[in-house]
Amino acid sequence: MSVHSADMPYKIDGALPPELLTEVEAGTNLLVSGPAMSGKRQLLLKLLARGASEGEGSVVVTSRNPAGDVIDDYLDVRPSDGHDFLRVIDCVGSDVETDVEGARVHDVSSPGDLTGIGIEFSEIAREAEETDRRRVRVGFDSLSPLLMYVDLQRLFRFLHVFTSQIQSRDWLGLFAIDPDSHDQQEVNTISQLFDGMIEIRLADGGGREARVRGVTDAPTDWVAFD
Repeated sequence: MSVHSADMPYKIDGALPPELLTEVEAGTNLLVSGPAMSGKRQLLLKLLARGASEGEGSVVVTSRNPAGDVIDDYLDVRPSDGHDFLRVIDCVGSDVETDVEGARVHDVSSPGDLTGIGIEFSEIAREAEETDRRRVRVGFDSLSPLLMYVDLQRLFRFLHVFTSQIQSRDWLGLFAIDPDSHDQQEVNTISQLFDGMIEIRLADGGGREARVRGVTDAPTDWVAFD
């Protein structure tokens, strides 16, 4: 396990082009915003898996894809020298072995069960503390389905608590959202809770581009990435 102290920056080089961002401070929460088919889920998993070789843990809250798919896709991008601490909070209700490849699944009844998500997350946080895993990356894929189940005010209150827990533990939070699924006011309201944003868009000539806002001195330019 890494001997890095809990408050050291989290490395994200390799997941994003280096001219955008190579590391973020401990306790940071980022919104990963992009339309459908833009690859934001793949980017989210890459950003999580980047910490595996550093001895960091990963937690994924999935509200779209079954836990088995999340685990498979995570393992595809995890470094070969990666750790074996992956916890998935599954809001979809899929049948999967509860302990496979170092991954453990926590079931929640639906994406609207915010209380259940919070309870399972607290249990995982206790486990991380008991096993002295002080550095953990948390990915939420995605916030968009939650707004089909709960109103904006309730989601805002939930995320305020959730992101505060990540910040207070010096963890890293990454939360995906599809801005095309919501009106601009909803996206603006939710984005207030985050330290910054990674935006993804589909380029006119094919491929995709990203830029970073909020955690850099100024918004970056749009940069092509794989």
